[in-house]
Amino acid sequence: MHHSRADGHAEYRRRAGKPACLFFIRGKRHMNQKGFTLVEIVMVIILMAITAMVVIPRLGDVTASKASVFVEKLRADIRYAQNLAMTRNRRYRVYFNTIPSPNPGYAVVNDASGDGWGATGANEYASDPAGGGNLSVTLNAGQYAGITVSTPAGGFVEFNSLGVPTAAATLTITPGGQTVTIIAQTGAVN
Repeated sequence: MHHSRADGHAEYRRRAGKPACLFFIRGKRHMNQKGFTLVEIVMVIILMAITAMVVIPRLGDVTASKASVFVEKLRADIRYAQNLAMTRNRRYRVYFNTIPSPNPGYAVVNDASGDGWGATGANEYASDPAGGGNLSVTLNAGQYAGITVSTPAGGFVEFNSLGVPTAAATLTITPGGQTVTIIAQTGAVN
């Protein structure tokens, strides 16, 4: 059988767009075989090793990350106590690591019943705006495992009805050594 040049050109056009290596494979194509090559398996192992090298060291920083989130919650709760003092025209205290707060931990209370600070009458604890109940946070347990806060002078921070603290305070959170500062006269919480 004789093939003309036109037949060769038609064959070339029919194969256009296909990889050049297929032009030279005669017989059955080997593209439908299933499985992975050794190179593919090695590449996956290398990628998994690199990912593990990045992720594993960060797992130890989980408590430090939780401490960073806790700092923001603590600031918000102190500002909340200040806001309650101003809106309810009543002194509020945030006790740290001493009764009536958990140890370690803190609680927001007032002396609405007039029976003295530290008593725990039904109207003493501020209501937790995030979930109801008393605004009392236990540290170094549960979601706050490994986290503690220092105790300010006197064991509390108190705000008067104008939102002014009775004294400046600096609280240190561990781990990480982050601080929360309450500025005297202005009551700014930083």
